[in-house]
Amino acid sequence: MSANQNLSINSESIQNVYSTFIKNKFIANRRYQRKLVWSIEEKKAFIDSIINKYPVPLVLLAEEGHGNKKYYEIIDGMQRLDAITSFINQEFDIGGEFFNLDSIADTKLLKDNDSLHQENPPLSREICAEFANYPIPISIFQDGSKDQIDAIFQRLNSGGKHLSKQELRQAGNTSKFGTIVRKLASEIRGDSSTTDLIELSEMKKISITNKKLKYGISIDEVFWIKNQILDKESLRQSKDEEIIAEIVAWVSLEKTIRSSSDILDELYGFDQNFTSDETRALSLEINSQIQKINELNLQENIQSVFDILIELISISGKTFNSLIFKSPQQKITRYFQIIFLTFYQLIIEENKSIKDKEKLAKALSEVGDRVISLSAGGGNWSAREKETQIDTFSGYLKKHFKRSDVKDPTSKTWITRLENLITQSSTEQTLYDFKVGLHPFEGEGCQDYKPCISKIVKSLTAMANTDPACIGYCILGIADDQKTADKWASVFSKDCIKIDNSNFFVTGVIDEANKYQKNYDNYFMNICKSIQSEPISERDKSYICENIQSIKYYDKELVILKLESDKSPSIYGEEYFTRHGSSVKKVKASEFHSLFSKFK
Repeated sequence: MSANQNLSINSESIQNVYSTFIKNKFIANRRYQRKLVWSIEEKKAFIDSIINKYPVPLVLLAEEGHGNKKYYEIIDGMQRLDAITSFINQEFDIGGEFFNLDSIADTKLLKDNDSLHQENPPLSREICAEFANYPIPISIFQDGSKDQIDAIFQRLNSGGKHLSKQELRQAGNTSKFGTIVRKLASEIRGDSSTTDLIELSEMKKISITNKKLKYGISIDEVFWIKNQILDKESLRQSKDEEIIAEIVAWVSLEKTIRSSSDILDELYGFDQNFTSDETRALSLEINSQIQKINELNLQENIQSVFDILIELISISGKTFNSLIFKSPQQKITRYFQIIFLTFYQLIIEENKSIKDKEKLAKALSEVGDRVISLSAGGGNWSAREKETQIDTFSGYLKKHFKRSDVKDPTSKTWITRLENLITQSSTEQTLYDFKVGLHPFEGEGCQDYKPCISKIVKSLTAMANTDPACIGYCILGIADDQKTADKWASVFSKDCIKIDNSNFFVTGVIDEANKYQKNYDNYFMNICKSIQSEPISERDKSYICENIQSIKYYDKELVILKLESDKSPSIYGEEYFTRHGSSVKKVKASEFHSLFSKFK
């Protein structure tokens, strides 16, 4: 693929498009790309149009990078490119038949080296060859700034046919408000990523899909759908982000505001007609307040309250909808906000903690029928009604809370954050490691935990050498396959917790700590002491020890160790290591220049 001017429009055969795809040169930017890929039915309909030689819409790309490191950021057409490449990669059929891998050179080579497996029955080679030669109209935008690309994207979708109103507000929005809403919404859905730029080939691993697709995150397991707060179409329209945006605004601003579409526009400084460059006053105010509170603290506080609600819902054994109503109701987003904001007020603003989670879960039963009383209808939602209902519900719940002895009572609850780390590890395997614990399951050496700590620390230095400004994680208390989880369960006679949409099982470390090191306090202290004896730089020792976290996933205690890359590569002993997938490899002397040049 090539572009010789600031904007070039040409046609590329599907064969050339696929060749670019397998070289990982198509990049999705999550600042404005949709979070939901097409359903299997939509993918099949698009492929059928190509087979029948119907015209298809233009794909718009922005060329980025220099020299041999060029890639193409997808501005419009991600769903179409994904449908084409997924069909060729045997992920779905057309009329019961699959793309014939012998039709083009790239797929035949992948088939011959066992990178792709031919599903049966295959389509005829003639049909597949015609499909591969079909010309896709492509426009490539060169040398554009981020602002220009964002503007093109918004104008392209300003008619509302492609994107919802909320997606247009979020598209390319880099304000503190827009960023925190986007990050929180992604964390709650479970489709977060460590970076905004993701290879198209990796995008499907964190995409929300329907049951008929074998990859990604099942839409039925997304918090909003699972708890019957939103329906699938509302999630497609990003109504979850509107809920998050209203929550962020309410807990951030020093004044109360009503809820409406025009207020959301003002919070984002969004002007759909592109007639003014002036930032709205409310947008300036919300971003100023977020800066005062600290963006990271605000995000962690909101996410922690979500985690507490998730835990209470789990204890009840019901969905959110069936918990707060005797008979499940439609359109309950306002009820969710009242309950969430009341919990936020009690836990974060008043620094209270829950006395008994099981009793509180029971107290939430049918509160939508008995305690909270909201007026019907859409459109504007008055600030006065919100305040009144929060005060009423707070009064009802207060007997289940007590003054917290801990400065931050939510700091250990990590339900959504842990699940998102698991998801992110599928696209960034190099930066994540998971272990059930420090001690071998059996044998004479099962009392000795230090070899495992040495292995972890060496792996963390290898992760830190991946790139500048990257962070490597090792999480203790997680089995990354069924076999390990079963072995742990047999040794400790306890059950694991399987994480949805993954092959990971949470074991926790308490049982291991009690068995081998008397208690968890000794276990945690010994980790810190052992790290101080490791042959790494004082900077790396300080970073690992200062950032060790003890977190809770439901009733399981876990330990997170991490290391961020420094201004130069991290050394272990007198050697340097890098990580390739899950393997740690020693850097040869001939590779030193390449390693150090990355940190210049």
